[in-house]
Amino acid sequence: MKSRKRVPLGESAPLSDNPFAALGGGVSGADTSPPATAAASDSTNSATAYTVEKTRKGGWPLSLEKRRSGKTVTVLDRVSGDTKGLLKRLRRECGAGGSLKDERIEIQGDHVNLIHALLDADSNKK
Repeated sequence: MKSRKRVPLGESAPLSDNPFAALGGGVSGADTSPPATAAASDSTNSATAYTVEKTRKGGWPLSLEKRRSGKTVTVLDRVSGDTKGLLKRLRRECGAGGSLKDERIEIQGDHVNLIHALLDADSNKK
């Protein structure tokens, strides 16, 4: 068996040299949290930045489609406004991928009940 040589690293002191200090702007590596106003605006705008037209019977235009490969896709039709923001939120809440095509959002998998509950909660906030 070979013995491994250890390379001495010297004193373990915290790094104090900041290569970005000369750039100015007061940017430091210690504060990486986003501003509080940006986080607050995302949570308030997500509920009111989009609209979904209900069906004639008053329900949400949700449907389930099967693709050629046997995969299931949840489809939300009649979406307007901030569709990209709604898509991002639905993908995050459902834990699945999705896409945006014209006025419809497609989420991979069977998430009809979850999306229905999210839309009901958002409509009650308005």
